Amino acid sequence: MGTIMTGCMMLGLLFATRLPVLRTVQKLPAWFRKTMAFVVFAAGSWNVFWYAMRHFAEFWGSAALVSGCLMLLTSAYIFNTKCLPRVLQKMRPGVLFLLLCCAVLYGVTIYRL
Repeated sequence: MGTIMTGCMMLGLLFATRLPVLRTVQKLPAWFRKTMAFVVFAAGSWNVFWYAMRHFAEFWGSAALVSGCLMLLTSAYIFNTKCLPRVLQKMRPGVLFLLLCCAVLYGVTIYRL
């Protein structure tokens, strides 16, 4: 399941990042971007509301809570940034950086297994 979560984090980063190198992703049809937002939202919801709540006292439960909340925010960035409050819009680079850190943590841990 960690591999799926890491993939969903990377998808979220790919579609939420507004770097010039990744402009082609932003040119994809709106229905495809919204589908990716739903996938990231579903993965974040699973992390927060299922795994983190069952394993809250453990390290990976806390990691699931943090990464899940970050994925929920990232899905909102992908779906429609303008509907978010201004403070969340300004937090975008920090949220995406923290999500990248979570993805690296998950990926390195999976690699070491």
